[in-house]
Amino acid sequence: MNYGRRETDHLDAERRSSSAQPAKPRGIIAEIERMLGRLKLMPLLLPLLLFLGAGIGRVTSDSLEVPEGRSVRSADTSTPRIRLDVLGRFLDNMVSAREAGAETVDYVELYQNHVAPVERSLVRRGVPDEDARRMAWAIIENARMRNLDPATVLAVLLIESMGNPRATSFVGARGLMQVMPMHQNRWRGCGADMYDIEENICYGTSILAWYMRTYRGDERRAMLGYNGCVRGTNTRDCFRYPDKVARIRAGILAEWRRS
Repeated sequence: MNYGRRETDHLDAERRSSSAQPAKPRGIIAEIERMLGRLKLMPLLLPLLLFLGAGIGRVTSDSLEVPEGRSVRSADTSTPRIRLDVLGRFLDNMVSAREAGAETVDYVELYQNHVAPVERSLVRRGVPDEDARRMAWAIIENARMRNLDPATVLAVLLIESMGNPRATSFVGARGLMQVMPMHQNRWRGCGADMYDIEENICYGTSILAWYMRTYRGDERRAMLGYNGCVRGTNTRDCFRYPDKVARIRAGILAEWRRS
């Protein structure tokens, strides 16, 4: 019985002791109490923090001090822009490329539609490829410049020399279009070498265009004048010369239509 009494008294003592101790705060209340505890130390630490802050500020000011005589350049916070000179050059290059491209297209079209047919006709008649191309370009350029038909110019050239740049007649006519020496240096834009492909075609087309103007577009009379058959018979059957030109021209045009 005494043992039971003592056990009961012990349990009552522990219960009273437990109820006398305050309960520990939990959750957000506990966090607030801890922060309040730290704040109690702030009045003690404030002088130390002010002293350290002043020292750090002095060091920072010394390190950022601008040397005397030098200017301060503010940072550029604007959006980066392409330099105008670089952009200008870029646009100029684009325009040049476009113009060059257009010129290339024109060149290709000119060659395919006009020069190449003349070149093929010359090659078909035994003219070497390189010479044929030079002759074809010269015929097209000079015919356009002097308002002549390229097929007519080619027909005259084939009758006169069969495409031989070194051809020389018994009366002294020279080159592809059999130009007489008296014409040398008398026609603007034509050089001194009458055996040169381009120069000889320049002379021949200049003379032919002059006869066409002189006879007001009468091709027959112009051809007779070019052949020297106006007042005489420098060549055999010279009066048939215009017909021969017309016949060969018809054959050339037929070739071009087929190609």
